Amino acid sequence: MGLNPVRQWLYLALEEQKGNAWARLINRFLMLLVVVNVVVVAVESEHSIYVAHEPFFWWFEVFSVAVFTLEYVVRAWICVESSQADFQRPLEGRGRYLLSPKALVDLVAILPFYLSFFFGVEDLRVLRSLRLLRLLKLTRYSHSLGLLLAVLRQEADNLVSALFILCMLILLSATGIYLAEGHVQPDEFGSIPRALWWSAVTVATVGYGDIVPITLVGKVFSGIIIVTGIAVAALPAAILASGMINELKRRRENFRFELVRAMESGQLDFGGLRYLEKMRVSIGISRADARLVFEEVK
Repeated sequence: MGLNPVRQWLYLALEEQKGNAWARLINRFLMLLVVVNVVVVAVESEHSIYVAHEPFFWWFEVFSVAVFTLEYVVRAWICVESSQADFQRPLEGRGRYLLSPKALVDLVAILPFYLSFFFGVEDLRVLRSLRLLRLLKLTRYSHSLGLLLAVLRQEADNLVSALFILCMLILLSATGIYLAEGHVQPDEFGSIPRALWWSAVTVATVGYGDIVPITLVGKVFSGIIIVTGIAVAALPAAILASGMINELKRRRENFRFELVRAMESGQLDFGGLRYLEKMRVSIGISRADARLVFEEVK
């Protein structure tokens, strides 16, 4: 078997998650390794446990980084098998792939280890905690997370606008409470930067109660900000919910289109049903929704 067949098999196994039992085994092993890494990072944050089992944590980290580094290199090698023309050129395509979001996530997963190893950082708590970013690697295997990322990309402009409005309200409320309470509580509201914590908590309607206004003007102003914050702070969630609904509708329509085409061409046999089932899983439609679409089309 030449290099191209091996590269094609690895591409189908890793990027398309298709293939024989070995391909499924590789993907499940990588998923399991990511989950175990997250558990290990959380457990070793307990200092007594880390000191008692330090050699185990060290060798497990070395093993994990070796696997993830090999995966990173292999994915960069096989990306030229992609159906996207941008990745098909040997040098330029691999360069584009290495700058793609998925490749950057893979790089971040192994970068803390190499930073601590080559630069000899004394306090490794931050670098150890950064290994939790390996959890992002599960976006390759979770269709639900893939759906969320697709919605975030589609609604990015609207989300940025909503967050900008939210930041403006936080700044304006901090300015208002500074004018109303700054002379009474200089330690808490003596400047706009000092009032930002109260402003963020109030706009988000969290209300920790650690800092509260005591003047009548401050209380009335706080009430106005709380009511306004209920509407403004809910905008990002509303945008995400609307985007999620629209994306699910679009995916259902794509599934409906494929189902209608299979019925009209008479290809609704075992092979056709198996293709539709794989499509259902890949686009994240539940079995109940797929059954409903099937009954409607039939």
